[in-house]
Amino acid sequence: MMNEFPQLQAAQQLGRTYRSLMAAFDQQLGMPLPRWRILICLHQEDGCLSQKQLVRLLRIDPAAVTRQLKNIESLGLIERFTDEQDNRLTNVRLSPAGYELVEATLPRRRRLVEAMLQDFSDQDLSQLITLLGNWESALLKAADKDLL
Repeated sequence: MMNEFPQLQAAQQLGRTYRSLMAAFDQQLGMPLPRWRILICLHQEDGCLSQKQLVRLLRIDPAAVTRQLKNIESLGLIERFTDEQDNRLTNVRLSPAGYELVEATLPRRRRLVEAMLQDFSDQDLSQLITLLGNWESALLKAADKDLL
């Protein structure tokens, strides 16, 4: 019965794979993947971005970013402050503790990603990246259309 609708099977598999990825990050890195994504994004962008830039770069709902930032700030890993040139913007900066945490966690993240993909050839990885990119593009196009 499932083979009659392989698109649904693919979507369900992607969901299971993503949940497994989230669990692995939490277990191996000691933090949830959404928190890590924000911290690594700040780290890659010289430690400071506006909340608006984080939303755009991470493609996360603004309210979800705000909730994550409050949590991360309570842990002392970031600092939030009003932009000096535009008081409508809130900037986010890695704290020294946040920077140290990211630096200490990078080798573990690398080992985790390598372990997750160790059985994939370079060709497999290239194909996976292409397929997922194509699917993302199709999803973005579908979101802009009235499908009913």
